[in-house]
Amino acid sequence: MSESTEDHEGPVGIEVQLDGRFPFPAFRRAEPPSGAVFSLGWLMAQLFDPRRRLSVSQRQPAFSTAVQLPQVADLAPDPKLVFLAAELTELLKWFPGLEHPLSRVTEQTNKVAALVNAETAAQIAAAEQVAATGHAASQPVAPVQAGGPGQYSQGAFLAAVAGLNQATLDHFADDPERLSAYQLGLALSDLVWLPYIREPGRDPDPAAARPSALLTQFARPQMAALKTLISGAGSHIPPSAGAVVSRSLDNWADWLDVNTPNIQLSGDTWSQQAAVVLHALRVQGGAWHSVLIADPDVTVSPSMGAWVQAATKMAQAAQKVSGVVVRRFWPALVVLLAVLGGLLYLVISNLSGASEVWASMVTVGAVVGCGGAGLGAGVSRALGGVGFDVYSAARLDAEAWGVTWLPALAPTPMQKARLSSRAVPARQLRKLDIS
Repeated sequence: MSESTEDHEGPVGIEVQLDGRFPFPAFRRAEPPSGAVFSLGWLMAQLFDPRRRLSVSQRQPAFSTAVQLPQVADLAPDPKLVFLAAELTELLKWFPGLEHPLSRVTEQTNKVAALVNAETAAQIAAAEQVAATGHAASQPVAPVQAGGPGQYSQGAFLAAVAGLNQATLDHFADDPERLSAYQLGLALSDLVWLPYIREPGRDPDPAAARPSALLTQFARPQMAALKTLISGAGSHIPPSAGAVVSRSLDNWADWLDVNTPNIQLSGDTWSQQAAVVLHALRVQGGAWHSVLIADPDVTVSPSMGAWVQAATKMAQAAQKVSGVVVRRFWPALVVLLAVLGGLLYLVISNLSGASEVWASMVTVGAVVGCGGAGLGAGVSRALGGVGFDVYSAARLDAEAWGVTWLPALAPTPMQKARLSSRAVPARQLRKLDIS
């Protein structure tokens, strides 16, 4: 017999096996929580690209260091890097064998932490000087600069992150689900952050600074590759989270297909509204990330508006099915209507008196009604088995709309009609959405 206990403070559990009279301990490694591997891929992409460490939202009123302690979103670039390195260290505790490449990363981030601590000490000393004398020091303490011997090197840090990425890919090579979940984190971060608007004096990737880069990310081949990773992640993402994110990706792809003129001008240049779209995409990326790591602060329970949108889509699907049935079986419908019309004609033409006519009409109606009821009952029995599947599809649509954040752009009447035909809502603009 065996008895096991979990050590909840670390990734290692203890299993006690009783063999005869002498028990002996055996150690086994606990499984990482669902979403941990995906989160690792997302985090690695953040570490490698400084743009992805920026916050996409700001506190209102603006954050003040004088009276407020920072949240993660308020951290400056250097403290944010130190925080991400600490998060990386915690995540990699679940995956033994990556300690050496991790140490090369933390070697550089520890130097950044030293810089942050030195700057904080300098700020505290300056504040104490003001409190004691009533005025600032004539020669304030200069913050420690990076780049000298034994100090932080951006090139060495990026090389260390690239080495850790390669080591992680190699480590997950014999586990397809973990490999897919890790690559999903990288790919979804790329989808959200690669397209950008070129800034003066800063152009890290000219190919990604055009609208076509954004539209290509949501093209069918790229969507197929991303959904393959979602399907391949298996148990390493929360149950049903992959389906919700896949459907939300489809919502974005439909919206971009209709709103391409609002984003792309002639010559593959950005429009004036492109910044709104890219900002919404960054915010949407955070929502997808939260769903795929089962963030308790983010719920996928659909709101009433999401249910209404899902019902609209289901109604449009039912309408399309009815249209297909009519187109496929119109000869049978024509014959049925002709037979019914002929029967009514014979009844009316061969009977005299209003009472006989109405009695015959009631008889014919009863016969047709019974036949229709029997046919309807047969159809209901045939479709009864798919009722749950229809409800599941509707709920999935509602959950996807509950986590979909589309840009706040006013569509033209033609665009609104095209969005409606795809059951994509035109987001209602508020005064707060207009800058």
